[in-house]
Amino acid sequence: MDSHLGVLRRVAKVLILVGLVDIGYMIYCVVNGRGYSSSLNIFAVIAGIFLWRGHLGAVRIVSRFAAFMLTGAVGTLIFLLPTLQPAGLWLLQFKLYPVRTISGLIIGVVMLWLLFWVYQQLRVSSVVHALGRAGQPTAPPRSAFAIGAALPVLMAVIFHFVLGGGASFKAIELAKAEYGDEYQYSTNSINWSGSHVSASLTAYNEHEIKTVAVEWSN
Repeated sequence: MDSHLGVLRRVAKVLILVGLVDIGYMIYCVVNGRGYSSSLNIFAVIAGIFLWRGHLGAVRIVSRFAAFMLTGAVGTLIFLLPTLQPAGLWLLQFKLYPVRTISGLIIGVVMLWLLFWVYQQLRVSSVVHALGRAGQPTAPPRSAFAIGAALPVLMAVIFHFVLGGGASFKAIELAKAEYGDEYQYSTNSINWSGSHVSASLTAYNEHEIKTVAVEWSN
């Protein structure tokens, strides 16, 4: 059985490598004006450095973060994503942009596997025993799992009412009047500023996907 330091350094090397790759990708996106979104980059590097030094407090933080992100990601796939846009739009995106869609799926699967692996490594018996000897809590991070699972459900409920209510129907009506009936429409966001309302929608048909905007006053 590996010593707890051996386990922590193995996890540390992976986190530092992933963090550095993510930082490089972030720089590439910024330089080329591309969109970028990640929860890793410098945080993964810092966590890896602390784990490499055998910091048991970092073990608690990283394992809880991994538990939160893991259940949050699964909850997002099951509950949140279906409320964000229709199934037909997801399929159309795969049809029109297969490389982008498949690469996104691969990255998502790799991230899920990484979170699971990190959590599993930090819960092996040698690490748990080291936590106990240091007076640290050794129980699984149930609260992190619970919050990670509950957050996507809560967001799904909010999006269901916000993007499925009267304002969304109004936005779709205005979009049809302005851009035509040859598109189907899915509401992405709605913003209120006093009596002024603005909305962003995805307009799509068998050959095209684009973002449109409408606004009105109540």
